[in-house]
Amino acid sequence: MFQAVSTKPKGKIYCANCINCKLFRTFTEEGKYVLRVRCAAGHWRKKLGGEKLYKYFTVARRALDECSSYSEMGESRPFMKDLRRNLPVKDETFDVSDQIA
Repeated sequence: MFQAVSTKPKGKIYCANCINCKLFRTFTEEGKYVLRVRCAAGHWRKKLGGEKLYKYFTVARRALDECSSYSEMGESRPFMKDLRRNLPVKDETFDVSDQIA
């Protein structure tokens, strides 16, 4: 009578569309920072076990075939299309003083 609906996405899983993909600041020098992303579920690891961080402008390239912690934030196709259009093409440095208090 009732049919189970699969919540597993078909094809690639884009990490940028996952609730566990977190954006944060990394301070590079006095009053300056760059944007980085990390997996809050801990799935991005280096060979020696440390946490792997990615540059913000590369987040749209990060994809997996499957992930046990994937929690989609919305429809993947329109989100990724918009993200690719709006991401910077290179790493940008921001001034803390330019931020609105």
